[in-house]
Amino acid sequence: MRAPSPHDDPGLAVEEPRPSALAGAQPVAAFTQLASLLDLLALLLAGLLWMDAPLVGGAFTPLEAQLIGLGLGVLCWVAMLSLTPATLGRLLDMPWAIADAALLPGLVGGAIALLALLFAERSLATALLLWPAAALSLLLPLRILLSGLAIRGVRDGWLRRRIAVVGATDMSAELIHRLTDPANPEIPDLVGVFDDRDATRRPPEVHGVGVRGDIAELCRRAQNERLDLIVIALPLSRAMDILRSVQQVQALTAEVVVLLEGQNAAPQGTRVSVIAGYPVLQLVRQPLQPGAVLAKGMLDYLVAALALLLVSPILLLAALLIRLSGPGPVLFRQPRVGRNGRMFNILKLRTLRWDPADDGTRGVVANDKRVTPIGHVLRVLCVDELPQLINVLRGEMSLVGPRPHVAHMLVAGRPIEELVPGYGARHRMKPGITGWAQVNGLSGTMSDVAMARIVIAHDLAYISEWSLWLDLRILARTAVISLFGRNAFDVQLREWKGL
Repeated sequence: MRAPSPHDDPGLAVEEPRPSALAGAQPVAAFTQLASLLDLLALLLAGLLWMDAPLVGGAFTPLEAQLIGLGLGVLCWVAMLSLTPATLGRLLDMPWAIADAALLPGLVGGAIALLALLFAERSLATALLLWPAAALSLLLPLRILLSGLAIRGVRDGWLRRRIAVVGATDMSAELIHRLTDPANPEIPDLVGVFDDRDATRRPPEVHGVGVRGDIAELCRRAQNERLDLIVIALPLSRAMDILRSVQQVQALTAEVVVLLEGQNAAPQGTRVSVIAGYPVLQLVRQPLQPGAVLAKGMLDYLVAALALLLVSPILLLAALLIRLSGPGPVLFRQPRVGRNGRMFNILKLRTLRWDPADDGTRGVVANDKRVTPIGHVLRVLCVDELPQLINVLRGEMSLVGPRPHVAHMLVAGRPIEELVPGYGARHRMKPGITGWAQVNGLSGTMSDVAMARIVIAHDLAYISEWSLWLDLRILARTAVISLFGRNAFDVQLREWKGL
């Protein structure tokens, strides 16, 4: 069964949630996000230049010109994000980069001009044809510049993808040979080869690249080193080994692919990608493309900064009440697991009685006597979570995402990783202040295995079906819940209708 979707009926849950991936803030992703943003700025500037043309002034009113010029720019940018995104592979091929820049502005502007010619005056069509000319005059030089920067970045090493290879096999040796070939326009940095066989059975190196250890070692390295892509170079006859490898790396933000060369011939009709001439099948994808990462990041920083400014009087009042209620610090800090398995200190207003011996690993339960009277009010109104806006501004959290858990959290006395298949996949996205599970009433302590599976299923469904609109829906529901209050231990497996 699949995980409950944000578009499904309320209360739907499953036993085995589906994992997904999330792009990280890495040099390649940062460069492509910058390229997408520059595309938008160029299109908006083209709209401004178009408005000042005499033909436009004679055909449209100033308000009409502004709406058309800026609207065409945004429409074209959205289409470019979907159809011709500024990926590293496209930018490294300058002819393709130029073609991408020319195609959509020409099609969008030409289509609008043709409609105007058919259904309106010829002067309107002539004026509209000036917009793609203005857009191309800015986009073409920009894409040429970005393509040149990408080529130089790969050559100099600062824009290379970091790739790990799983499996010390003949397939991995041939792949490494092709990747390191000077003729390859996208030479990567190879993190190493990783193989789960014991040290006596695996070779010390493969085609000059060291075998660094097993897949557990790869996961440890990924917590401190950037990793963009994991290539599994195992034959499909070892399907169980491939599955185990994917399960071990599912908490990392890297894409995961399996080679389809030789023994792994691609089945007819399979949609594959190509790496250094090798066909590969994507097993774990990154759901957030560069434009989506940029949009979600902008939403996080803008809303968090504004919200922190607006709620600062509430935070100051709450801090004063906590200080007057008894001894102990105002803020509660605790290590939590973040994106890619990295640890960070989450910030909350302290709602429990101060106990220096309490390390915070014991979860709060219903009618917990450790909760102070003021702490109870703060928890009901969700005010205790507001300091996490600082975590968002630090880049450790997002406004919306799976709630951060303590490392090796216990459910019914056992580690949650052992109880919930696919649990690690929730760490492929930044944890959030609120999430899909929370707005469906799943914000209490996970006291049993069934509840843990339902919560994680909601988290993974959010990751696999992420959209900016879904984030906005969740934020709106969270605001309503905060205004009207909700007991953190009343689990309601339903949606809030009408939002």
